[in-house]
Amino acid sequence: MLILIVLALLVSALFTRPVQTGLKTTVLLIDLGVSYKWKASAIPRGFVISQVTYPCNNREIIANLYRPVGIRQHPGIILAHGAVRDGKDDPALLLAGPSLARAGYVVLVPQLDNLAKFQLHPDDIETLVASFKYLSEQEFCNKRIGMLGVCLSAPLVLLAAAEPSISRNVAIIGFWGGYYNINDWLQSVITKHYINNEEQPVPWEPRSVLTEKLPAWLTEFIPDSPEKFHLKEIFSGGSADFAQSKLSPEGQALHELLASRDPARARELWTKLHFDLRQALDNLSPHLKIDQLHAKIAIIHTFTDDVIPWVESVKLAQAVNQENKIYYRIFHQFYHVRVEDLLKLRLSNMWNVIFETVQFYLFIYHFLYSVR
Repeated sequence: MLILIVLALLVSALFTRPVQTGLKTTVLLIDLGVSYKWKASAIPRGFVISQVTYPCNNREIIANLYRPVGIRQHPGIILAHGAVRDGKDDPALLLAGPSLARAGYVVLVPQLDNLAKFQLHPDDIETLVASFKYLSEQEFCNKRIGMLGVCLSAPLVLLAAAEPSISRNVAIIGFWGGYYNINDWLQSVITKHYINNEEQPVPWEPRSVLTEKLPAWLTEFIPDSPEKFHLKEIFSGGSADFAQSKLSPEGQALHELLASRDPARARELWTKLHFDLRQALDNLSPHLKIDQLHAKIAIIHTFTDDVIPWVESVKLAQAVNQENKIYYRIFHQFYHVRVEDLLKLRLSNMWNVIFETVQFYLFIYHFLYSVR
């Protein structure tokens, strides 16, 4: 009788939400590993992939849609690609989408046109909002939808989830390696220092593509004017002396700022920039919208990140409503968002890798648990 009772309890446990989510997370990560290493699948279930379009204001969004075979309803996930040239067709997403679909999730990966060009723009936030609405209207989705962003798409996902039209319907946000305050992040890129928890500047080497593209990107937020033309001429290597003499105090501040390596001086110059530029950046900064967030949130970052310093996620974790923060971790064993580094197990780092693999498992588990 005791054996039968134990067996009955074990069978019952298999149908509980935590156990089922744990099994799905395990199978998902195994499938991703097998797909990455051997281009094969560990899950026998089939999936359907299609390219879909849907409206967003006066334009059309193109997205990849992955879903399980069959007519059942499934939870949904919006996957937002980072600043990668291939956008929705990035190789990592072409692995993640099918694995998630085989695990029983409907996955939508919209093309974020500006981010694919290494630019941040409010249009991509609108794209994510429209993508959420589109997926929630599909008959094969059970309306439990989470949003996951990595690197520069993470803050865009958070801003989209704070939009009043969807904010109370987003089940969870996965925030992986994003920034919290765009002003602090950009000043870190410019000065090559981030400010730590003790308010001290720490040397940091940002990825070269950031410093190369930043001047032109910031200039685009300045209204069309002769000054905008002169700034573009300066940053493109033209006749800098003549163009610089034509700049307003705001333009001079931007020119000096981009050459500064002093964090204190950078903060001072930041307050002198064009109002339109600062306003445009504010519209791309989660720190001004955090009070409008209703969704659960899981936050991870890596200490060795040359795109966005890890302290940005620390600030987000401190600012977010503690009841909504269901997971938070700073990792040390992989670089930026390259979780495949956890597969590089050596005797010298074995226990650290095992520990952080478990922590990454818990991040995925908490995200999937919230969309069931």
